[in-house]
Amino acid sequence: MSARSDAIARLDAGQVHFRALMAGLPAEAYGEQWLGTWNLSQLLAHMAGWFREMAAAMDRVGRGERPAPEGVDYTDPEPWNARFAAQAKEGIEALADWDGAYAEYRAAALRLPEEMYGIDPEKGRPRIGDRLLAGAGIGHFEEHHGELAAWVAARRP
Repeated sequence: MSARSDAIARLDAGQVHFRALMAGLPAEAYGEQWLGTWNLSQLLAHMAGWFREMAAAMDRVGRGERPAPEGVDYTDPEPWNARFAAQAKEGIEALADWDGAYAEYRAAALRLPEEMYGIDPEKGRPRIGDRLLAGAGIGHFEEHHGELAAWVAARRP
């Protein structure tokens, strides 16, 4: 398996595992506040926003540009998170939006050349493709999985 194929497989596994938690939730569940001040729609919008931002970053990297456009700073995620959450769709539409954003993100990852994945032997760290999948994708699923699993379990009889 190539480094890109391996990274995409890890991304897909995380997405399937995360999405499975929401299977069978009624539409009204998406509006229940449970994650601080956020509801499920806002959590999904937050993740979808990062999928879209990092899909664009992958496209820039693929063109030989920096991941972030000139003048854009991703180091403080809180303003980004608030903006993304404010764009939340309601109910089951939030899940459809999240699915669409994930598909865009995954497609952008597949467009990156193979040599942008794996470990850079000179720097001893993951190459840019792996790093862009880790933050907004693989690591993001892991970050919110436990919270989502606990909330889903608590609301089921």
